[in-house]
Amino acid sequence: MTELPFDALCRTARALFDVSAASICMQGSGIHWIDLAGDVNRPEWDFAAAFEGCPGWEAPVLVVGDTLASADYSSLPYVAGSPGVRFIAGISFGSAEIGRLALFDTRARILAPDKMRLLQDLAEMAGQCCRLARTARDAAKRESLFRLLAEASTDTIVRGDLNGKRLYVSPSVQELLGYAPEELLGQQAIDITHPDDKPAFGALMREIRDGHRKNARIELRQRHKSGSWIWMEAAIRLTHDPFTGEPDGYVTSVREIGRRKELEARLEHLASHDQLTGLPNRTFFERYLARLAERIRKTNQRFTIFYMDLDGFKLVNDQLGHQAGDAVLREAAARFRSLVRAGDVVARLGGDEFAALLEMDGSEAACLAERLIASLTKPFRYEETEISIGLSIGIACLAEIGQPPAVLLSCADQALYAAKAAGKNTFCFFDESAAA
Repeated sequence: MTELPFDALCRTARALFDVSAASICMQGSGIHWIDLAGDVNRPEWDFAAAFEGCPGWEAPVLVVGDTLASADYSSLPYVAGSPGVRFIAGISFGSAEIGRLALFDTRARILAPDKMRLLQDLAEMAGQCCRLARTARDAAKRESLFRLLAEASTDTIVRGDLNGKRLYVSPSVQELLGYAPEELLGQQAIDITHPDDKPAFGALMREIRDGHRKNARIELRQRHKSGSWIWMEAAIRLTHDPFTGEPDGYVTSVREIGRRKELEARLEHLASHDQLTGLPNRTFFERYLARLAERIRKTNQRFTIFYMDLDGFKLVNDQLGHQAGDAVLREAAARFRSLVRAGDVVARLGGDEFAALLEMDGSEAACLAERLIASLTKPFRYEETEISIGLSIGIACLAEIGQPPAVLLSCADQALYAAKAAGKNTFCFFDESAAA
């Protein structure tokens, strides 16, 4: 409480009332302030520093106009002797922390109503100072606790304003992103966010800033000081000014999730890829087809689907066993990949059936089908055995058929049956009129 501005308040009270002394004492603390006229002997006024310094001091307001005329005061040492106090006025203030503002003079006097109101105003000011000081101490305690928790946490804690500028960053950011906390103060988190993650992150922060969301969680990448990208999860909460209740910023708890993202990617790969060949599986292929419709509407790109089946593969399994069959499937997948372009998709649908989604028209598709068949008719080797198989392909072109992408796979399958019926080891385009 020693930080309270009560020296100035005592000086003001003594000057306003033109008295010998003005003091403020806090109950139970021993802390006091006193201002004396320049011509007084200070040791004689020590009694004014005690909260319980006068009879009747427990009353909220005490005014003794002439102490010599009061039986309670006339015999007191500081009245009967030096310094000869003749006038005393005291008023209490505060609730959680109780204090008393007191005036002392060596002249008897009457405290007029307007002067009493002035004394009450000064007491109210003293009480307000106590409340503000208590609020400041509570805030300092909360901040100290916040820093203690933030600096002990393995998560990185960030405090920012409504513009997204960082006001506080906990020390663990050094391990997370390689920056010292002070390097990030005053900067915006979006400045080091991965370009692909900026739109979603920016939209989320605007929703929080505008009060549409009070808390949120997001996964994003931010740039490490070394230049690498770090996956992290940020839990963001809107904060409010304790006095106005208005939004004043945010607090974020951030943790690194790189290992988790790697695990999720591995699990996703396992769920969407064939384990034997490493190619995408039927689930992936069909989902990709479903997403393709929107892409075609926006870009008018040409796409073709191949539905492929290995001719003679059952004989390989029957005569040489499944290990030989697996070896053929792996090598067939490798040959497919070597002949299609990087942006095209080849998938294993199951068994010896494969599919390819290709950005090309019918004439290009025919040329590629010929190369694929030629590649698959080259002998395969398993241990010391030479294996020969063939390839039949059914082709469906999106631009020519005018069907949704998901229907194309069925059309290509029908064309595959036609290729098988034509003697195998060949390709056929889907004939919409024949299918009808």
